[in-house]
Amino acid sequence: MLIKRNQQIASPAVRRLLKPFTSKERYHKAGDIGEGGLSKVISSFDSCLNRIVAVKELKEENLSDPDFLNAFITEARMISYLDHPGVVTVYDSHLTENQQLCYTMQVVDGETLLDFLARNMEPDVVNENYLSEVLNIFTKLCETLDYVHDKGVIHLDLKPENIMLGHYGEVMIMDWGNAFLYDTSVYENQFREFLVAGSEVNLQLEAGAAILGSPLYMSPEQTRSRRGLGPTSDIYSLGVVVYELLTGQRPFAAAEVDAIVENVRTLVPPPIHELNPNIPLRLSRIVERMMQKAPEDRPRSAREVLNEIQAAQTSGQAFPEWKIPAGQVIFNEGDPGDFTIRIKSGRVEISKEDGGIRTVLAELGPGDVLGELAVFSDIPRTATATALEDTVVYLMRSGEVNAELEKLSPWVSQMITALSHRFDALNKSVMELEKGNPSP
Repeated sequence: MLIKRNQQIASPAVRRLLKPFTSKERYHKAGDIGEGGLSKVISSFDSCLNRIVAVKELKEENLSDPDFLNAFITEARMISYLDHPGVVTVYDSHLTENQQLCYTMQVVDGETLLDFLARNMEPDVVNENYLSEVLNIFTKLCETLDYVHDKGVIHLDLKPENIMLGHYGEVMIMDWGNAFLYDTSVYENQFREFLVAGSEVNLQLEAGAAILGSPLYMSPEQTRSRRGLGPTSDIYSLGVVVYELLTGQRPFAAAEVDAIVENVRTLVPPPIHELNPNIPLRLSRIVERMMQKAPEDRPRSAREVLNEIQAAQTSGQAFPEWKIPAGQVIFNEGDPGDFTIRIKSGRVEISKEDGGIRTVLAELGPGDVLGELAVFSDIPRTATATALEDTVVYLMRSGEVNAELEKLSPWVSQMITALSHRFDALNKSVMELEKGNPSP
């Protein structure tokens, strides 16, 4: 081997890499990061690769408990299995000189979502980009869950404390100690082809049967049992997190745990747009659907939620074309306003009949919009539209108009509707004046 033959002339750095390291020699503690009941996390300097890592170690008092030991190992393997930018990377596992089980992982520089929430919910902080930031976080969390669920894994402890926001746009889900495989086949099939015949490698990721998690963010079914849980449980929890981000309220908060659990199972919190009038109705309804009590009433996947978020943010979609021959009436005065159109090519005449006398009000061409007043204000058509020549228009039905309005803040939608009513009243007044009969 080239390095071995030339080891006597190799640089100190190369010789250092070739030297076997004990964990004590390799990792040098820099400071504490956090601590829980099962384990603690410290930052350390990896003197072999010259980098700062987070070292998570099982507490000494828990080493003799087989359930704790299994949970710790399962968590390390679970995170290692999930290779995605939204999941922290595990580097290695080892035993300390005191025989404490550890694994090293990526350090994420940033703040928790809980810190972000507290900072932005202060009354004297005005952040015009807050909704945009929340939508970005929401989207990235859905992307991560889409990947994780496809791998057969559910997290089961999504909450602001377990989500990290990095300084460079990272949004990462942390603390996988409560996660488990709801579909073991994906995991087993991924690694089976790499195993040597007769290998003793264990492909089982065993999860405890106890109900664990954070009651404030649990799905109703998770408060009863871990059995039969699937992706919709995580979708519910994410909905609760986003609800809190958009309202500043924990929807199921109570003084006692039993009361929280009862709220999770039975209480239907007010829609987000009722608590925060700046939130678009479409976004409010997405979260409302995620937080339905019955799993079958929620989006079936994180991908479905992503598609709904995209639809809520996207306007100006391609509406169908309608070809109208010359002379055809597009709509009559008095018809219900169930669609509006934008002229692509051709000409349209707008007319009104009063006392048997037909009056041409306008002639419209490419780029003009007509029929919008009746749609926005929900009043009958105030005039008749007729194609003067072969005409092509873009057709937008009332349901699609309402869908576009739902992407706006509720007060903007209300303003458009109010303006439509006022314009209709003004239009009637002008026509009365033209007839010499001013309206009261």
